[in-house]
Amino acid sequence: MGLSQKDFIAVLELVKSVGLARDPDEFLHSVLLGVMDLVPCMVASINEVVPASDRLAFWVEPTSFRPPDGVSEALAERAGEHPLIRHAAETGDGSARRISDFWTREVFHASPLYRFVYQPMGVEYQMSVTLPAPKPVVLGLALSRADQDFSERDCAVLNLARPHLAQAWRNAREQERLRGLVDAANDAVAQGGSGMVVLWDPPEELTPGALVTLYRFFGRPSPASPLPARVERWVAGQRQRLEGGVRLEVMRPLTAELGSRRCTLRYLPPQGGHPGAIVIGADADRPTGRSFEALGLSAREAEIVRWVTVGDSNAAIAARLHVSAGTVKKHLDHVYAKLGVRGRGALTAFVLDITVD
Repeated sequence: MGLSQKDFIAVLELVKSVGLARDPDEFLHSVLLGVMDLVPCMVASINEVVPASDRLAFWVEPTSFRPPDGVSEALAERAGEHPLIRHAAETGDGSARRISDFWTREVFHASPLYRFVYQPMGVEYQMSVTLPAPKPVVLGLALSRADQDFSERDCAVLNLARPHLAQAWRNAREQERLRGLVDAANDAVAQGGSGMVVLWDPPEELTPGALVTLYRFFGRPSPASPLPARVERWVAGQRQRLEGGVRLEVMRPLTAELGSRRCTLRYLPPQGGHPGAIVIGADADRPTGRSFEALGLSAREAEIVRWVTVGDSNAAIAARLHVSAGTVKKHLDHVYAKLGVRGRGALTAFVLDITVD
């Protein structure tokens, strides 16, 4: 159906408000309030469900609304029966749909879903759209009413807003992830670490070559994880101690030696915005300029590579050698070509593995 100028303005106002959200909590709050202005309803909620399990999490406006006892558990148990949830899970179609698009009122009223979930809440009509979520999770924005069904106009304005809401949701989660990385980096600096792997799912290198260092000292990754099996078991043990309240043992390090080199891992518990991390301290003997020259590098290239392996940036190396950062970059390009590597992380891993005095 055709939308009015007023409808388009209302959608733009919603998009503007949710676009300012800096994290998922801000997004959830702003989108629920904004959608209730766009499409008047009794209750608006965002529900995170896994249809094949009893998992359910939800956020609701107005915050004064409290589902009757047992309703949340009943919805979790019957999520797979819900026509809107089932449609989104089976088809991947997240556009606006109403219960009345699938069930007549008679079928709805005869269902256990109505009897145990919606009738106790006084809800007669519902529509929803879904937002991006990893399978099998269904993340739905649901609007509920007691008096009249949702119109074609209501579906149209939600469909118009949906791609922008999806992008704002991605942005809010990415901002939270980036703040977590910054928090982890700050904690790593405080710990005096020389490397960092943040324990997202899957784990993510915060410093180039961190996973290479783990593999070199602790073995290959396990079939079930990007982390070596020994490291995976150690992290699991640290988490168990933390959950059990054993604070004195949480930071117990894990060490391994390779020739004259030693690598020490410390577990950084979740805090701030990050999910926990592995701080890597390598007491490795640094190769010398002479060993680099044995690889066919010039004296200047060898000097630059030596500073790369200790983590200096191009600008820092340029300041040490009293040359421009562009000159350092040109030397590194020649080094990459000679050694057949791409990037600083690969270069560091290469020279630390094969150079000897």
